[in-house]
Amino acid sequence: MTQRILVCALAVALVGLLAASPADAGFKRLGASGLAFLKVAQGARPAAMGDAFTAVADDINAMFWNPAGLVYIPNREIVFSYNRWVVDSKFYSGAFAISTDRGTFGISFVQFTPQTIEETTPFAPAGTGRKLAAGDMAIGFAYAKKLTDRFSLGGHFRYIQETLDKDKISTVDVNLGTLFYTGFRSSRIAMTIRNFGKNESVYNVSERREGETFLAPMVFTTTIAMEFYGKKQDPNHLTVSFENVFAIDYDNRAHLGAELWLANTLALRGGYKFNYDTDGFSGGVGIKREAGKRKITVDFAYTDMGKQLEPALRFSVGGSF
Repeated sequence: MTQRILVCALAVALVGLLAASPADAGFKRLGASGLAFLKVAQGARPAAMGDAFTAVADDINAMFWNPAGLVYIPNREIVFSYNRWVVDSKFYSGAFAISTDRGTFGISFVQFTPQTIEETTPFAPAGTGRKLAAGDMAIGFAYAKKLTDRFSLGGHFRYIQETLDKDKISTVDVNLGTLFYTGFRSSRIAMTIRNFGKNESVYNVSERREGETFLAPMVFTTTIAMEFYGKKQDPNHLTVSFENVFAIDYDNRAHLGAELWLANTLALRGGYKFNYDTDGFSGGVGIKREAGKRKITVDFAYTDMGKQLEPALRFSVGGSF
């Protein structure tokens, strides 16, 4: 039974990779969704692995990728992240989770701050001098539970707000995830649906009317991960992960990532995204120090954004206690 599950997962991964091939790319459905900031990776560790983190999710970063992985937090964990994004924009995010006998509970936040925008009009194309208020934020609550010793389920529910001067929307969405250890070595299979919410319309305050309707940027992922060298409990081990990504507003994509731990202290990470217009190679490092049940982690990630944009840089600091 275990072997059949693993074969099926590998088959799904292969089909997804072929579907994500640029040579077969078709209609990309660009512009079909809004709330684009929800699609940007949070956390330096997952980003350094090329976003192939859904089946790896074994720490507080699971909050943003696969809430089912929160069950593997031993006590309490916290993380804060900074992301220098494109065009001088920035992301700030954080999460906290606590493990109890009734499951794991957590909270999260994401704030997106774009570059300052000056108002322009047909009569003042060079700018009026008035600065436009803009930004996005999301606040969430998560819960995860182990249903068996191998299978866990989790949900992450968020309140979202997006503002562009007088145009504003507020909505809610949900992220659902599963994580299953197959029993074949350390392999695990994960599936998530992220950014699942209803269609929304932009509300114009000055005109007091609903504007254009857009879709939530929903994403469905299927992932497999396994240690190809050593075991997760070993000081030295190599984890490899592959992920299919089915987005509502683009062709199918794929993520491939790896993480090598040395002496349970230094992590070297790398990844690649297939069928992206900008994102491609990513890499990074992490440092972990442990003292009993307490640990401190510092992570850095670099993501190449092509020739036209500066690379994205992410820093995360976290720990457990």
